[in-house]
Order: sequence, then C-alpha cells, then structure tokens
Amino acid sequence: MRGEKRRDPREPEKVKITVNGTGHNGVSFEEQTETIDLSLAGLSFYLNSPIFIRTFLSLDIKSSSFLGFDKILALVVRIDTSCQGKQFVAAQLF
Repeated sequence: MRGEKRRDPREPEKVKITVNGTGHNGVSFEEQTETIDLSLAGLSFYLNSPIFIRTFLSLDIKSSSFLGFDKILALVVRIDTSCQGKQFVAAQLF
C-alpha cells in the first residue's frame, strides 16, 4: 500500500500455509490459506476466522522458495475487513 514503510520489500508469492490461533471469540482455530506476498519480516494473506490486531498466530508454511523455514510465529499488525466473508491480514514474523 502507498505510504507504508517496511524493513524488507514484500515479494508476491503464493505459498500454502496453515494458520493456528485464537479467534476474537476466544476459541482456537486452524485454517488453511495461502500467502499474497511475503518477505523475511512479514507476510499477508486472507483469513475467514475473525481475529484482532496484535494477535499472535502460529504459521506452518508449505515449501517457500523465499523463506528458509516452515514453522514461525507471527504478530497481526493490520486487518482489513472490506472483503465480504474474509479479512486481509498483514503480520510481522518472529
């Protein structure tokens, strides 16, 4: 997005991921999705499960040529709910 400052530029790469976390209702969830873009510092994806900003998520990343790991913790830093039925999630990797 215009005006955003990032440590590393994000590369458009679709990688299948499994997202585990706690939804806004306090119930744990697991959801399959894919990345929209990613970098060594963060990634974005769509998620059906409603969550809050500052939520920690556990990600299982299925074979990315860009990233050298397959399990990572991520902190949700931005959510956009303008898409009906799902939300755009941007997360920082730890």
